[in-house]
Parts: sequence; structure tokens; C-alpha cells
Amino acid sequence: MSLTDRQLNLISKQDAYNGKAEISDGEGLVVRITPQAKIYFDYRCRFNKKSLRIRIGKYPVTSLKEARRKHKLMMELRESGRNPNIALTGELEFITLDDCVAYWLKHYVPQLKAGTQALYRSFAKNYLIGAFPERNVETIPAREWMQWLDTISLDKPKTANSLFTKLRACLNFCKSKFIIEKTDLDRIKRQHVGKAPEVGTRVPTFSELSMIWLAIERSRASSSNKALHQLTMLWGSRLSELRLARRSHFDMEAGIWTVPKELSKTNTPIRRPIPTKARMILERVMATYDDVLFPGGDLDKPITISAANRYIRRIRDGLPIEDWRTHDFRRSLSTGASELGVMPHVVEKMLGHELGGVLAVYNKHDWLKDQLEGYELYAEKLDSYLK
Repeated sequence: MSLTDRQLNLISKQDAYNGKAEISDGEGLVVRITPQAKIYFDYRCRFNKKSLRIRIGKYPVTSLKEARRKHKLMMELRESGRNPNIALTGELEFITLDDCVAYWLKHYVPQLKAGTQALYRSFAKNYLIGAFPERNVETIPAREWMQWLDTISLDKPKTANSLFTKLRACLNFCKSKFIIEKTDLDRIKRQHVGKAPEVGTRVPTFSELSMIWLAIERSRASSSNKALHQLTMLWGSRLSELRLARRSHFDMEAGIWTVPKELSKTNTPIRRPIPTKARMILERVMATYDDVLFPGGDLDKPITISAANRYIRRIRDGLPIEDWRTHDFRRSLSTGASELGVMPHVVEKMLGHELGGVLAVYNKHDWLKDQLEGYELYAEKLDSYLK
């Protein structure tokens, strides 16, 4: 039975009330009545798989007619997939977080490297899209931003910290394009969100590297997956530089591997020599595979980063040594080559780093001969442990 103004008026004039605490007007519109005879209009519904109870107003400041008008608008918004709270703010046209993310993914992210694009799209899909449905991104309070980030941080503190930087980059890009003016996220500092990624300190020793090498040799995996990680160990390269490599990147006659700028973290080509031990593995790979040298299940596509990491996690779990990652091979190369007498500027080139200061501007020499000597020394040292 629908409510009437007369019914509400009679209740509101009482000093105390001991009747039903809640009376329905139909389709989710209810009045809540306190023992002190105070009357409130609420809208109860489900939105985005959650139960909502939205306070419309207090009677008689908000009349029954006005409550029904707002209730009707709320139902229309909900049925169209929009947050019914919008009916109370009057902001029927505004920019949401989803709008910002979509704009960022379309106009900024495609300029980045393929791996970075995939990472940003994954964060957007898993965390950003749908986080604040039908909310004006410019009016979301800092407290709500922080509560949302803290919820993620409970289980994944490093993810929350990384997510914050990507969210901030997204919103800053939208501000630079005058899509939005400001948000309360600007009030939050990165150090207050989750846990920042730790700077790596793990340096697998030659003894540990030999154990990892043999575990890879004995594992049940595709030859491309094995070769990918063994070559990464020998070259000290970034995994993506090899994982995405093509046959054309290797000049076997000249003995040079060129990482194109599209795959280089520094956005400049990286040239490395092909040492003896790496050449032997590379020749086997080239005899087995076509243009894509390190494929996954599909021979025409490089193995995915998740598949590569899953494989190395299996290797790691089966070894009785301190926790390590593929990226730690770079630290082993840097430390090991330096201990073997390789000059610092040569080690930096072996790692694919840009030289600092004026050298970065004027000196484009690769020291390929010195790099090759360094790689041969490093491989010989590793071989001495393998034997």
C-alpha cells in the first residue's frame, strides 16, 4: 500500500513512535521512522552486485512528492547501468574514472613498448575499470581513494603501490589534455600507499648459477624455454630483449646481437657480441625455430612473460638455494665480470645501460671487442663450476 502525505504528517507530529520502523512505498522507496517520530526517505536496491541504501531526505523538508521524483530518477539511472546516487548530486554529465582510463588507454598507452602496454592494460582491467562506477572522478574524496588502495594493499602491498603510480599517471595525462581539472588523489603521497618495490640486492653466485643451469638442462620444457633462460644468464640481458627477439636481430657472421630500440628500455639500439657458449645454444635454436626464436605454444608468437616466469618459478621451487629471480642474473654478470677484471664502462655496455654524463651524449662506442672478452671470461668461470 502506497504512503500518503496525511499518514506521514500524523506520524511527524507525535512526540514518540512505536509502530513499524520501516514502511514501503513500493519499488525500493521506503520511509524509516525513529522512536522519536523522525521520518527519513531511503531508496533500497542492488547495484553492481552490492546492496545499496541511499538516503533521499528527511520529511517534511523533503516532501513525499519530491522523494518519489528522486526515486523515479534513481530507478532510471540504475536500470541504465548508472549509479543511482547521481540523482542526489544533480551531476548528470561528468567524467568518470572509467572515462579517464579509456582515454589514457587510447591516446597515451599505445605509444609505449608492447610489454609496458600489456602491463598497463592488465592493471586497468583488473583494478581501475569499474572501481568507482558512475562517480565524478573530480569529486571522489581522498578518503575513498585511500580506503580503496588500502583494501588492495592488505593482500598485495607492492601491487597497491604500483597501481597508485599508474593511476596517478592516467589522471595526470587527462589533466594535461584538459579532460579533467583536478582530483583528490593529488593529496595522497606514494609512500603512504602499500609498499614500494624493493631495490634488488640478490646476486646469485657462480655455484648457484651452475645449479640453476643444470636444473634447466634437466627440466622437462621446450628447448626454446630452456635456451631463453640460459642465454639470459650468459648475456645478463633483460628477459624481454631475448624473449621478443627475432632471427634478424642476430648477425651470426659478424657475431653481433642487436636489440632494436623498440625492445630496448633505453629507446636506443643495444649491440652485444655473441660469445662462444651463447653461439652454440643460439645455433641450436635457429636450427629448430623460424623467425620467432623463443616461441610458446604458438610457434609464430614469442613465449608470454607469464609462461616464462611460471617455468622459472618451477625451477626455483626445486632448488635448495635462497630466493632468486631471472633479473638477478644481470646482477651476477655485473658483479662477476667486474671481479674478473672487466672495466666498469664495458660492464655497463654488456648490461645494455647508457653511459652517464657527457659520455652518454658524445660517446656512442660499444666496446664490442672488450665486451666479447668479458663474456668469454664470464662463461669460462661458469663452466668451471659446471664441470
